[in-house]
Amino acid sequence: MPVANIHVLAGHPRPVLKQLLREASAAFARAIEAPPERLQVWITEVDPELYAIAGEPADEVLQRMPRGQAEIPLIRMALMEGRSTEMLHRVMADLSEVVARVLGGDPRRVRVQIDHIHPDRWAIGGVPASRARAAELAARAASQATA
Repeated sequence: MPVANIHVLAGHPRPVLKQLLREASAAFARAIEAPPERLQVWITEVDPELYAIAGEPADEVLQRMPRGQAEIPLIRMALMEGRSTEMLHRVMADLSEVVARVLGGDPRRVRVQIDHIHPDRWAIGGVPASRARAAELAARAASQATA
């Protein structure tokens, strides 16, 4: 269920964005202690003409300022309720570092928003996560008991 959407200004080279997907996905999985196959990360590119930095269109700001000093990447995550504050702080710090390093910016410019989702308000294949996860955890426990 864990998902992350990284919003950046359009114009980064595709290989850089693909590397960001790889590294952000790995950091995300480590930080929240989740199997990588359970999470999704995607990038949304925003047109610099339709993005304001300090009240000015970003395409104009980028003409006089390096991208790494101007851009403010935004990471929005949806996570099931129940993770510790320490874990949330770790994922915010780790993903900020990865985004800044891969894109060549300052981690202090990265913004992170975590939306907590109650398991009854998220569906997996049309089944509330509260039910789907309970069945999955029971199956995993049974499998470990027989192993």
